[in-house]
Amino acid sequence: MEDSILQSLSKSIANSLKNGIKINGSASFVVCGGKSPLPLYKCLSRIELDWSKISIFLGDDRVVSSEHEDSNVNLIKKNLLINNASKASFHELNVSNTMQQTNHPFDVVLLGLGSDGHFASLFPAQLNLNNAFDVNAPPDLIISEQPLGSPSYHRISMNLSLLLNTNRCILLVTNSDKRRIVEQAYTDDQFPLHFLLTQDKSKIEFSDLDF
Repeated sequence: MEDSILQSLSKSIANSLKNGIKINGSASFVVCGGKSPLPLYKCLSRIELDWSKISIFLGDDRVVSSEHEDSNVNLIKKNLLINNASKASFHELNVSNTMQQTNHPFDVVLLGLGSDGHFASLFPAQLNLNNAFDVNAPPDLIISEQPLGSPSYHRISMNLSLLLNTNRCILLVTNSDKRRIVEQAYTDDQFPLHFLLTQDKSKIEFSDLDF
């Protein structure tokens, strides 16, 4: 991600969180795993915000211990919950925990994108699960029945309905290959991303176009 985009995106997210605190007294930020957002997280962690009033949620994770090197919990703790952002409250996803939504929509949801068109931990193998991709389904957590992705683990993810209960949804499109996936997914419903792009519940912002 170019430095100019990184700075613009960081400031934009920070402003939304500030606005959430101003309006509601608190703010919420749903984050994703992977390598792409790490420079963004480190940049955000240094911004001066009232982080004690910000709740950070994982949109998805691998079903491993939080100390595991492939855990998104571990990744977020090392790359976002540092510097000024160490004062934020953090909410893991796990199989023994039901998702307790805040009393208002999330302020910002940040999503990554895989080469197979998956986002969060909603993969092509789960396209037959209506509650995963139906924007009108009850907000819920989806737990995979088999290992998915690379590295391959059982996964837990907010469903599309829950992810879109937000004021802003930002998709990280960090290179030309991912931009091509986005363009193909508009018309190809074998990509999970198709269902994110073609819904009308929430506008999708793209890191490569809108910042």
